[in-house]
Amino acid sequence: MLVDLHVHTAVSSPCSQIDPTLLIEVASDMGLDAVCVTEHEEMEGAEMTRRLGAEAGFPVFRGVEVYTELGDMLVFGLYRASFPLRTPFAELLSEVRGAGGAIIPCHPCRGSLGFHHTLGEEQADFLLASVDAIETRNGGSSPESNSAAESYAEKYGLPGVGGSDAHFLMQVGRCLTVFERDIEGEAQLVDEIKAGRCRAAYASEVASLRMPELWR
Repeated sequence: MLVDLHVHTAVSSPCSQIDPTLLIEVASDMGLDAVCVTEHEEMEGAEMTRRLGAEAGFPVFRGVEVYTELGDMLVFGLYRASFPLRTPFAELLSEVRGAGGAIIPCHPCRGSLGFHHTLGEEQADFLLASVDAIETRNGGSSPESNSAAESYAEKYGLPGVGGSDAHFLMQVGRCLTVFERDIEGEAQLVDEIKAGRCRAAYASEVASLRMPELWR
């Protein structure tokens, strides 16, 4: 199952120009099986796009991107209308664990030399011992940054996931997560990530995607 795990829409992310209806059309036409809408600190866009997806018969899963002092985190399985602009990581982790959700550092090595260089050894080790996966393919990060994130995932035995981090339609699907099993709902999405039955990929590595030339 092919899922773009990291997409922003114009509904709740002012930095995005993606209309939810067009997102669903484009993702379906490309051959994606689902998308996750992960707005910055808000759930409204994810809720709206999920409803539109249900009407169109295309799965949309809800998530959120939350900024913490340890970096940006993708969160699945925790449903709140909004989050503070800067949420303490320990508080977010506690909420995610209480809800049975998953927490994933996104674009972790973008513009840096890695977790330990950015956070220091103690905080980096705490973070990497706490999360459920690492975003190792991010459509807005360089191949070098993604490779560095992948090295961390391998070293710490964490699953790697992928998402386009799309803010424009032309970016949808550039990176994605390939799941071993079909996913019927958001609880199963969390379970499959935690079980590591997934891998991150660039769109160019997935032959079944029908990507317009503009996307390549």
